[in-house]
Amino acid sequence: MKSDSFRTVLSLIITIMVVMLGIIKNNAYSLNNNENIIVQVAQIDNVEIKELTNLDKLVLFEEENMTKFKFYTDMFGINLDDLNTHLSKDNTIYNADNLDLYLINYLFNLKKSNSKLFKNNYNNGNNFSKDYVYGLLNYFTNVYGNVDYVTLASIAYIESGNLNAKYMMQCNNIFGGMASNGLIKYSNIEYGVLSYVRMMSISYYGKGLNTVSKIATKYNPGSTTWVGNVNSVKHKFTSYATIDDINILLEKI
Repeated sequence: MKSDSFRTVLSLIITIMVVMLGIIKNNAYSLNNNENIIVQVAQIDNVEIKELTNLDKLVLFEEENMTKFKFYTDMFGINLDDLNTHLSKDNTIYNADNLDLYLINYLFNLKKSNSKLFKNNYNNGNNFSKDYVYGLLNYFTNVYGNVDYVTLASIAYIESGNLNAKYMMQCNNIFGGMASNGLIKYSNIEYGVLSYVRMMSISYYGKGLNTVSKIATKYNPGSTTWVGNVNSVKHKFTSYATIDDINILLEKI
């Protein structure tokens, strides 16, 4: 009887020890798993907080403003990757009060210093509606701010016969700008209209020539009728709504 009782007690003790060893092993496994999970989370966190390169930041910024970036890269004829190579070296773009003006100035300067990056793909201005062309003029006058849309639109109306002069539109020149070899030809209508507004902003309004009469002294000094003609069509543009959204502009194509 004593022998049987001893064996029973011993068996119970062994069972208890086995169960306890199992619990200890399971806890150790769980601890190891938790440690692995913590390591994995830490690794994921490291990826998330990894410092972005200048190019990474630029690409993220472009994604938020892709319509505008595509509009200007198409206009100037530059590949976005080529632009990024240069633009990623300059962090001032993130502080720009006027992204349009920043890109315009940057692209004009880059074209001067590295013209090989730009392709002059021609696009006939006759292929676009008057609504879009005047819309471009409206948009760019808002980009520059110091010029008057009604005045610039009235000048373009007189010079191009309300955008009906096919050769001028073929040259994407709505303002009658001349070079030594004749009418200036631009690669696309967007670039032509932008060049007109930029010229008026810098060379006319920027120098105090901010009325039709003052503009005429430099723009068309030999005419006695030009001022009256321009002023006579101003009423056609006074009711135009301001276009300051690139998406609204592109809807007019």
